[in-house]
Amino acid sequence: MGLALPKPSAVVKWLLILNIGAFILQIALSYAGIRLERSLGVTRGSWWQVWRFVTFQFLHDDGWHLLLNMLAVYILGTPLERKLGSRRFATFYLLCGAMAGVSYLLISLIAGAPGWVPLIGASGGVYGIILAGAVYFPHFRIIFLFFPVPIRLAAVIIFSIMVLTVLQGLGAGALQRDEFWSETAHFGGAVTAAVWIFSAHRRAGGRGGPSLGERFRRGQWERKMRRRREIQQEIDGILAKIHTHGIASLSAREKRLLKQATEMQREEDDRIKRL
Repeated sequence: MGLALPKPSAVVKWLLILNIGAFILQIALSYAGIRLERSLGVTRGSWWQVWRFVTFQFLHDDGWHLLLNMLAVYILGTPLERKLGSRRFATFYLLCGAMAGVSYLLISLIAGAPGWVPLIGASGGVYGIILAGAVYFPHFRIIFLFFPVPIRLAAVIIFSIMVLTVLQGLGAGALQRDEFWSETAHFGGAVTAAVWIFSAHRRAGGRGGPSLGERFRRGQWERKMRRRREIQQEIDGILAKIHTHGIASLSAREKRLLKQATEMQREEDDRIKRL
């Protein structure tokens, strides 16, 4: 049986095609001495060329830069597009990316840096997708630093690093570090995503939809119920083992788990009696 990868949604498919195609074109033209990032990237000197705030999102420094961004677009963008709809998803993604460019220019202006290095990459839109994924799909698990973790945990780590890097860069004058400038762009994409999501929830709440707080409480309840089901499955297995082989066949962990389940059931019975 072969491994079947999920089919990308419509906008995600075109984002993958355009980004990969643009990267191939970058490489081909570089041999002729033509650097697309100079004419299509975002710089202080070209702030008035508004098309650059879209075109820079489809250029990348190298293969790894492209691969990591496109993996995030494919894995998280596909379910997000299906939730938001293709038009809203495309608007959300491109707006987060464009505001990443604006953030890069504004912070370079505030910091008094020249801002002549062209900003390129899809990371602004990707950071928006990550934040939206953490809000809309809290139980989604991704591979982060080689380990599967809940997307919310990964998002907290990623955005904490982003904020600390920006603050340290501004405070310590580390304005020549590449990671500082890339995080200034990520910051703009993340803030735009947060404003978009908050506004969407406010509008939905006004129509009777769930608020962010309600979603969070619902997520806590669902995790609690899922954990209870997992424990119950283990207890069922332990009881079947006792029936077949006797209680002496239980391991120390199984005995401990059975005792905990008994105490939990007793507490639940007491609570029901008080009601």
